[in-house]
Amino acid sequence: MPRAYRLGKRTASVEATRKRIVEAAIELYTERGISATTMRQVQLRADIAPGTLRNHFRTREDLDRAMVERLTAEAPLPDLSIYDGAESVEERVERLTVATYRFLDQAGRIYRMWLREPMLTPVWTETGSRYGTRWAELWRAALGPLAEDDDAMTLLRAISEMTFFDSIRARRRSVEEVSSLVASVLVPWITARHAAGRDGSAGRDRSRP
Repeated sequence: MPRAYRLGKRTASVEATRKRIVEAAIELYTERGISATTMRQVQLRADIAPGTLRNHFRTREDLDRAMVERLTAEAPLPDLSIYDGAESVEERVERLTVATYRFLDQAGRIYRMWLREPMLTPVWTETGSRYGTRWAELWRAALGPLAEDDDAMTLLRAISEMTFFDSIRARRRSVEEVSSLVASVLVPWITARHAAGRDGSAGRDRSRP
């Protein structure tokens, strides 16, 4: 029994050290950018020995993957189930708006790292690609028949930007207040666009008279 207790304490200690290293790296990437952050700086920020860092993460890529795992666990991406039972474009767009801002409220750390400096290493580009694919699926599913409308897609991309979310929250609005405000402007536009699409005018090629 004492031996099992000691092993449990050691496991907890190892996990705590790993978490401290990952948190130190996230802080440094946010403050300095990925290109200006060295493994030595991560080691110093985490207040550990060089050998301890190597024991946990032999390469920078290993550390980056652990950071991705931590940040994506904090803020899981919405999936298509958010539209379950929603029959109209308007209802789907309202649900998308709520899901988007709940996600951005949780995902601030990963997005602010990207805003500090685009992270172009394989681990991060793979993550960015996965995020981009998921958001495109959500936008297209929300718009339904308007999915080929460039203006509608551009608008959804714009309201999904962290900088847009931050600017709307500048007056200390809650996530629910932001969602309601944006939906109150967006949904009527989508409704009109949808109606125009049924008349054959939405998404028309502007290069033609």
